[in-house]
Formats: sequence, structure tokens, C-alpha cells
Amino acid sequence: MRGVFISYVLTLTLCSGVKSWAQTHVFHCEVNADVPKLEHLKIKTTPIEIEAQIIGKNIYLWINTPKYFAMRVNSIETKKIQGVNLSDEFQLGARTLERETGLESQLVLNRQTGVLEGFHDVIYKKKTVRINFQGPCDGP
Repeated sequence: MRGVFISYVLTLTLCSGVKSWAQTHVFHCEVNADVPKLEHLKIKTTPIEIEAQIIGKNIYLWINTPKYFAMRVNSIETKKIQGVNLSDEFQLGARTLERETGLESQLVLNRQTGVLEGFHDVIYKKKTVRINFQGPCDGP
């Protein structure tokens, strides 16, 4: 039922007038994470909050939490970042690649199940490591 609600809200946002496109939707999630290159590093199940905005054909997703999960992902294309909108009728998401550093981040929220999946590259002890995470979310 949670996924149907999320799908309804996101469809309503995509199909409504320009004024509502800039509205920020907030999703509350409980995510589990793993870092394949750092098996000794244990990350507890963490509550996170995702803010999402859809403006025209672009999507903006923010996670404003401490440490490992803090990120901004969007579909904008600039000299510094390469963004891709991964949204379709089944999911809401984006992937961002920082051109200078090669660091990549991705967030995808399944519209039916309400499950968030993503990854975030970070520098840890001068090496790039990828944090993978997933977990259920509640709609706005």
C-alpha cells in the first residue's frame, strides 16, 4: 500500500501544473548499507530523509543526513557534473557523475514498492569506495 501511495503522489506531481513541479516532496526511509571494499566497516540501519523536486524534465534529490548518506543527486548536465534522469513509470531517480573526481551517486525509488536503492562514492583513506544502500520509504 505504501508503494501505491508514493506512486500516486509522484504521478500527481508529474501530471500537474508548473507551480506544483517545484514543490518539495519528503520521503522518510530506513536504509541498510554495505561497503564491499571495506568489510570491516559496519553501518547500522539508519533513518534518512529524502527531499525530491521535479522541475520540467529535471529531477533533484537530496539526502541531508550526517556522514555516509549525505548527497545531492540530479539530472542536470554541466561542465562539472553529468546528470541522468532515471525516472519512468516504475521508478523515480537520478544518477550524477562528478567529471573532475569520477565520483558517482545514484538514488532510485521504486514507485510500486516504495523501496529506495542507491549508491554513493566517497573518498576513504585516499581511496574511492562505494557505499551501497537500500530500504523502505514512506511517502510524503
